[in-house]
Amino acid sequence: MSLNDPRLDELLIGGPPRLESLLRWLLEASPKDSLDGEPRRTTRLRRLHEALAERGLTDALAEAWNHTSAIRLLAETGLPDRTTLLGEGFLRVVDQIIPRLDSEGDLYALLDRLNLTQADADWIERLPGNLQALWGRLLTPPHEIWIHAAQLLAHRATAVGLSRDLLAQDPEGGDADSPYFHLSRTVQECSERLRDPVARTAWENCRKACSTVLERVHESLEARGVSTDLVFRLELLEAQLGRIDQLLRFAAGEGDGVAFASELVRGSAEQHGLRVLLRTTVKRLTRKMVEHTGDTGEHYIARDRHEWWSMAWSAAGGGVLTVGTALLKYGLMALPLAPLLMGCSLTLNYTLSFFLMQLLGFSLASKQPAMTAAALARALEAGEGQGREIKLVAAITSTQVIATLGNVLAAIPTGLAVAALWIWRTGHGPFGPETALHSLRSNLPFSGWTLVFAAVTGVLLWLSSLAAGWAANWSAYRQLPEALAQNYRLQSLFGAHRADLLGRFVHRHISGFVGYLALGGLLIFVPMAFAFAGIHLEVRHVTLQAASMALASASLWAEGGLPWGGLPWGDVLWGLLGIGLIGVMNFTVSFALALWTALRARGFSGRNSRLLWWSILKTFNRQPGRFILPPKADTLDHPHNGDPHA
Repeated sequence: MSLNDPRLDELLIGGPPRLESLLRWLLEASPKDSLDGEPRRTTRLRRLHEALAERGLTDALAEAWNHTSAIRLLAETGLPDRTTLLGEGFLRVVDQIIPRLDSEGDLYALLDRLNLTQADADWIERLPGNLQALWGRLLTPPHEIWIHAAQLLAHRATAVGLSRDLLAQDPEGGDADSPYFHLSRTVQECSERLRDPVARTAWENCRKACSTVLERVHESLEARGVSTDLVFRLELLEAQLGRIDQLLRFAAGEGDGVAFASELVRGSAEQHGLRVLLRTTVKRLTRKMVEHTGDTGEHYIARDRHEWWSMAWSAAGGGVLTVGTALLKYGLMALPLAPLLMGCSLTLNYTLSFFLMQLLGFSLASKQPAMTAAALARALEAGEGQGREIKLVAAITSTQVIATLGNVLAAIPTGLAVAALWIWRTGHGPFGPETALHSLRSNLPFSGWTLVFAAVTGVLLWLSSLAAGWAANWSAYRQLPEALAQNYRLQSLFGAHRADLLGRFVHRHISGFVGYLALGGLLIFVPMAFAFAGIHLEVRHVTLQAASMALASASLWAEGGLPWGGLPWGDVLWGLLGIGLIGVMNFTVSFALALWTALRARGFSGRNSRLLWWSILKTFNRQPGRFILPPKADTLDHPHNGDPHA
């Protein structure tokens, strides 16, 4: 039958064939397209076995297992090469860009060069039983290869399992108490006495103890915070323990060769993809960030009329403070500063203003949606019923409405009052005519890119919420508040009571400070980065725009004798509409992105979320007031009954 394929005959002429050439010839055929009812690749595999048997070359395949890389092939294929997420990610990027010269006959490198896919693994699983038996006899590694691979992997798992941050999760236990301390010895004894029930039981108990350690660490991470490197090592250890068990079973003659071959192919297919590498580890981090963001978001949801009015006054305070931020912003922009110094100055202005808001208990309306979306995702996962979920959405929107109104309705009259005082003292407005007219017209909703800029600002607000969630997760993982409260140096300098107050202060404010710091930098440096690339981009933040509009309008009113003709009332009216639409865009984009992130991190069903939104639309159509007016006293329970600093 080999005569029917001249290419195969050519590969088999002139001595033992090169394994890589035969495999590439085999993989050229489709694993799905059929020929006489059988996949073309399966037909080629059958033809290859017959050709090798005719020429007496079957023993040549077994010789490949004598290469030193055979142990690595069984032990490491599909498992990360590095023990840190950053190191493994960098290695995969480099391998995709820069070629590497592998040693002759390296089986591990050969599997890598073939660029196998998931379809190849599926094809192996679907092979007919007779072909599985024929090739199983040819490709089964020698007994000692299985044992050496298991022992090699046990040594590597021991090193990872005894890493300091993993041992630190059990501070009361000594290093020698960890089951990973005994892992290598247990695997060694089991591999030497594969038929001994006592040795096999010892391995099973050791593996169970190691898995229990991983479960405890996972529980600790869920209760505190997530470290991506630690999560990466936990997943690596789980995979290594499973692979060791497989290798020992094969050494004892109990393994499923087809399933293992398919697993190796799948692992090789995934081994160089960044998406697969990041999927689980970063998803867990994102989930934890979202949870911490949701904790903050609970405080931005008014659950009764008292909280609703409290939010209104808090937002009013934020609006008043934003007027000073806007005034100082334009003052800094008038200075002859270099671009970098200008950017740093404006960022410092925003950041200090936002920090002051945080300390005074004021709120910035457009920062809230990204926080409240995480709280909504948590409620969706809890599955307490669609009625409660709709109530939560109504509470979120009504709170956002009053927060935005509080910001805007406080910022505009405060801006007018500040401008009037400025005019009374100086005889002219705080802005020059050109600056005032540009500031006023930057709010026109249907002129230029105002709404697009507002949508981009929503993206920046969402990114700042991720920074806030990351900071809360990092603080929880490091136990930073507790560490500060119990730090000997701080207690010596300030006393135990003040050190404890510092810990409480950090616990309460670190998420908000980092989120506001990120927001201040993003609002300034993202447009500057786009300008460097030749792309014009501005930010449109509803509260800042309202304050700027008030200052600009008063300045134009004071310049009535100039050629601009005083205050253009048409632009003012359109600008007021623009302020409202900017607020809608800020809210919609940041809330949608944050909710999408939260739902993805929690693995929430898309179909269920679509049903929820359809129910929300129907409820809004029947009762729009529920989404705008103050909530009733019994709308929602208060989630925080414990930690006052939550």
